[in-house]
Amino acid sequence: MKQFSNYQYVEGEPMSSRDRQEIGSKFWNKGKWDNFVLPFLPDDCKDMTLIDIGCNAGLFLKLAEDKGFSRVIGVDANKEAFNKALAYKDRNGGKYKLQRRTIQRCSKHLPMADYTVLANAHYYLTINDWLEYLDKLQTKTRYCIIVTAAKDKYSKFKASPHIVDIKRYFKGWEEVGFTGDISTKGDPFPRNLWGICFKSKLFDRTPINVLIHDNTLLIDFWKELDEGINPIETGYCKKLTTYRRGSWSVEKVHRFITEKSIMYKNVKEEGLMKPIIIDDKNNILDGIHRTEMMKHLGHKSIITRTA
Repeated sequence: MKQFSNYQYVEGEPMSSRDRQEIGSKFWNKGKWDNFVLPFLPDDCKDMTLIDIGCNAGLFLKLAEDKGFSRVIGVDANKEAFNKALAYKDRNGGKYKLQRRTIQRCSKHLPMADYTVLANAHYYLTINDWLEYLDKLQTKTRYCIIVTAAKDKYSKFKASPHIVDIKRYFKGWEEVGFTGDISTKGDPFPRNLWGICFKSKLFDRTPINVLIHDNTLLIDFWKELDEGINPIETGYCKKLTTYRRGSWSVEKVHRFITEKSIMYKNVKEEGLMKPIIIDDKNNILDGIHRTEMMKHLGHKSIITRTA
């Protein structure tokens, strides 16, 4: 078995004899991305977020960024692999982000994603940790791509690598794609791999221009914050103070405005942590400020959940 810390070869690292054997393989490194992840991704990834869980040295992160994803995040707990990923990011000038966390504890630190990739990662978890993670994942991503390998021997106390079991784990999701039976003929280092893509039934990506709300006070608020204006000196704060006169104290208005300015900074840096809640007529029920933030930042669509 290949050592996990050396599992993924990236340009600029010393090449081992095993790495040389894998050159041109459909089942390792870029070949794995091209054959088992890329087929599930849309042509236009603008506005979208991809998260690679168990990102190793970060090859898929670079490829996702090159593909056009607006936000790309990698998560890995292995210290040596994580350090390699940091070094590779520096070498290739990547804008993607890295987090050193275990799969079990990463969900609350990650934004909403369009695609979450687990390539040969899930079956290292105990079955309890895997199911707990999967419960959280259902509230954090639109699609989940699983790449799995054939394993004759695996612990019954860990998540299964087999397709029939994976489909059972994702029984609350919609299966939207499968790739398998890739020919091993002539491959320099073949293996049995399959990719399968599931869609959450909770989330959609909705054009911002169809979403409806009646907050007309927000005009230019985010622009003023970008210009460095003190939040409580913005036009929005002044208009809100007048609008809420008699129902909110000045202190409450200032606290509210400060909270929204902090939220804006977090959204710019980390992305949306929760979806925008809408009704069946596209009225925003929760997330007006976040929607306007994303619109100001140039996004044309946003992840929504219909109540």
